[in-house]
Amino acid sequence: MAMKLVTLFRTYILLFICVAVLVVSVACGSTSPTEPSPTPDPTPAPAPAPAPAPAPAPAPSPAPAPAPSGPGQLAIQVTPNPVPFSGQPVAGCSNPNTWIYDQVLRNTGGTRIRLTKRFNFFDGTQVSDPDVDITIDPGQSTSVTTRWCSATNVRHTARTDWRGADTAGNNINLTGPTITLSPR
Repeated sequence: MAMKLVTLFRTYILLFICVAVLVVSVACGSTSPTEPSPTPDPTPAPAPAPAPAPAPAPAPSPAPAPAPSGPGQLAIQVTPNPVPFSGQPVAGCSNPNTWIYDQVLRNTGGTRIRLTKRFNFFDGTQVSDPDVDITIDPGQSTSVTTRWCSATNVRHTARTDWRGADTAGNNINLTGPTITLSPR
């Protein structure tokens, strides 16, 4: 029994020491907010960074594109193609199936163009050839809104050809692209 008593005593002593160490470490680890901490000596400012290397001279800007030269020349861009079904009414047409798109006519030549005739084709057949009066200076463009209508709601094709001349008397004849008119 004396042995058990010694073992029990050692266990209590060891437990007391552990608790005392824990209490002391918690108490010593806290700081008081009421007392300011000492100000450390100011650290010397870091040495200034070396000046950056001078930037290389910018590359020279490209020379402007030369002005168009030579006879007038007509280019055409149609947007959108294929043309989605519109359904918006078209003046002078009571058919319910309609399409609307823009033809951008650009003079890529060096002489003013004057367009005087427009030939309209629908599903491969010429349907009209109205007179027009469209003038386009070199490097400039103009937009022509084009509207079609049909009694049938099926895929159709359309095309516009242009005729005219430049101010030097050179004929301008452009067969436009074939446009797809999508059904509803």
